[in-house]
Amino acid sequence: MSERTVLQKLGDDARPLYERFWEIIGPYQNELWGYCRKLAGNPWDGEDLYQDTLLKMFTSLSSLSHREQPIHPRAFLFRVATNHWIDINRKRRMPTEEWTDGPASDSDSLSDVDMSLEVREAFETLLASLPPRQAVILVLMDSLQFTAREAAEILGTTEGAIHAALFRARESLRKLAANGTARVEPHYLSSPRPDPSLVDRYVSCFNRRDFQGIANLLAENAVYSFVAQASKEYGKGVIMQASHNPSHYERADLQAFVMELWGRQAVIFCRTTQEGTPEALNEIMAAETEDGHIISLNGYYFCPQFMEAAAAQLGLPREEESC
Repeated sequence: MSERTVLQKLGDDARPLYERFWEIIGPYQNELWGYCRKLAGNPWDGEDLYQDTLLKMFTSLSSLSHREQPIHPRAFLFRVATNHWIDINRKRRMPTEEWTDGPASDSDSLSDVDMSLEVREAFETLLASLPPRQAVILVLMDSLQFTAREAAEILGTTEGAIHAALFRARESLRKLAANGTARVEPHYLSSPRPDPSLVDRYVSCFNRRDFQGIANLLAENAVYSFVAQASKEYGKGVIMQASHNPSHYERADLQAFVMELWGRQAVIFCRTTQEGTPEALNEIMAAETEDGHIISLNGYYFCPQFMEAAAAQLGLPREEESC
């Protein structure tokens, strides 16, 4: 075994801090994930926003130590997620708005807005039609029950500006209720789709435990990502020795399937019956392809909120980790 590098040793030193970080943010993870999912409009992009938020917060810890004002974990998490989401939309050149004080809405929440059932069911998609700050405030206050003061702290503005933006956001939804749902394209529809023939071949090779066949499908510089751990395997050789090592997949009852999940083609690994019918969800993987090869694989096994949502969407229980 080669000698560990300086960065690997630094990673060893940082591990206790990372574990302590997870202990602190643990109580807020589910709430934060739900917030990210609503803002992004689908669980795929919501998971990306969630993971980016955690990584950004952890890597910024050293810069917080000199601050004199108290830093509250919940508020800071939501602030990081909010700012990152607004930055993403700014880069996409989506409409933005200036902060202005204005009239507060007479309604206390979305439940008071006269919306059709169709609009309510399409709420996450309809958020995409609002300027990013309005969408953020709508989710914070009407979905998560943040106060105007808390929302103002997260967004770095005044309570008056928060009330004004919330009023405009609710007015927009009232217009949608009157005119019918807007034809807003969910974010995931613009995501590149993998070559379906390559994904089918990957699944076929896996189910035959033809790991050489899988290796032949991977690009030389392919990357495998453990989404929740921000950990990656670089290169075909490393992938086949690590995450795709045959010793990990000796169970005959673990089979892969190609399924559509939230608008994207995914590889779904399931425990199956003797007849080959899926009976429990084990893992979800998304592939990216280019020039006739798989260039990226993203594994979601260690993303509990994402996996629970996927299990519900697929109508399958999650497999116990001990299995």
